Amino acid sequence: MTRKILLADDDQDIHLYIQSVLQSQWLSIKSVYTGKEALDEFQAMSYDLIITDLSMPEMNGLNFMKALFQSKFAVPPVVVLSSISDTNLIMKCLNVGVSDYILKPADPTRIRKTVYGILHLDESGKPIENRPLSSYMGEITMQKLTGKLLIEDGRNKGELHYEEGKLRHVTFAGLTGLDALEAAKSTKFLQTKFVQGEPISPQS
Repeated sequence: MTRKILLADDDQDIHLYIQSVLQSQWLSIKSVYTGKEALDEFQAMSYDLIITDLSMPEMNGLNFMKALFQSKFAVPPVVVLSSISDTNLIMKCLNVGVSDYILKPADPTRIRKTVYGILHLDESGKPIENRPLSSYMGEITMQKLTGKLLIEDGRNKGELHYEEGKLRHVTFAGLTGLDALEAAKSTKFLQTKFVQGEPISPQS
């Protein structure tokens, strides 16, 4: 089954790069170059995943995502691909419902792991058994769940707190925020369990 991806970025080279990194018989990538084009395409066609830059003409990525999440249509998982490394902005994106945030220049392995993980498929298009963390994050976002995702790698434990699919707080290996999230994503053999219910507010 072919999975459809909408890629929004104003840089032609990024489109060529992503096309080469994700080249597969079971992936179809539609390229658009502005936030306005991306929104029009989203409203006209159903997609399994959206990858968007933040800095685009006509409508930037933040306004595009705001329109997405306010839309009457079902929104697929959204991954931000941007060169903006501001921690507060990255957490803001995750807090509004983005499944993952990848910094440019992006490593091909990181891109493939995130995209295939969110789509629950391996590089051959077959269902995966050992899902990466981003796969669970995308699922929680899609289903707009409230609760906490418990994670463990045999040495360290952590929690991702969600409210209606929006990431509110992360702890892992003694870290918090973006540092905790990146550490968790780089861990192998991550054990996960989602506990539904009211998220626990982080202590100030």
